[in-house]
Amino acid sequence: MYLIAEGGISTKNTLVNTKGAISLSLNTNYIDGISLNVAYTKDEVFIIADRDSLMFTTQGSGYIENNTYNDLLHFNIGTKVLNARVVTLNEVLDIYNNSNKMLILNLDYQGFRTEEYTYQLLSLISNYPNIKIYLKSFDKTILSILNNSNTKAKIGIIIDNNNLNNINDNYDFYVINNYLVDKDILIKKINSNKLIMTELISNGSDLINYYYRYGDYVLNNLYIISDNTSQLYKDIKLIEK
Repeated sequence: MYLIAEGGISTKNTLVNTKGAISLSLNTNYIDGISLNVAYTKDEVFIIADRDSLMFTTQGSGYIENNTYNDLLHFNIGTKVLNARVVTLNEVLDIYNNSNKMLILNLDYQGFRTEEYTYQLLSLISNYPNIKIYLKSFDKTILSILNNSNTKAKIGIIIDNNNLNNINDNYDFYVINNYLVDKDILIKKINSNKLIMTELISNGSDLINYYYRYGDYVLNNLYIISDNTSQLYKDIKLIEK
């Protein structure tokens, strides 16, 4: 199995979705890559941030798309003890440019700017052909644009309760966030060189439950996206003993 750190590697002195967490992931041997949520500011700057988290931290200043990048730089998206500012996707790409680890970007619905957001992002990442970029989304418009582009990035769909039938569509990878997906389907995808990922596992108990549902073969080929990779890695080592 493979471990993907959501927001990078956090420590006592390093917060997720910061340059420190992203840089730290490069030097963490048990991490195979990171997954980041890509937001879009009013002045068309791509930043890494969880929307709900930023809304709360900025004390109701408004959604990201209603603020310019410079507006957001005035806010502390960290804690009272650890200050942090928003990180741009350009900064992330520069950090990962010489890495062989996976960079998974989650693309989210952006209202009437969804198409602009997607095309602009494709243009940006085309300047970084050496990075192993994976683009995942749940949004139909975004996925349609990605599928019709000539991007070198891998394209993946997020499968949950609302779109189970889309598991039959052809993508490079699948993020399975539902236990109802049939085991045989996942095995067939893996045997067809498709990657299977999930965001459902955060500890040893979750790992064991996944094993009983899908078995060794699926688990061994699984990419686990988690914001608790440090503890999960320890749990994996304990289970292996």
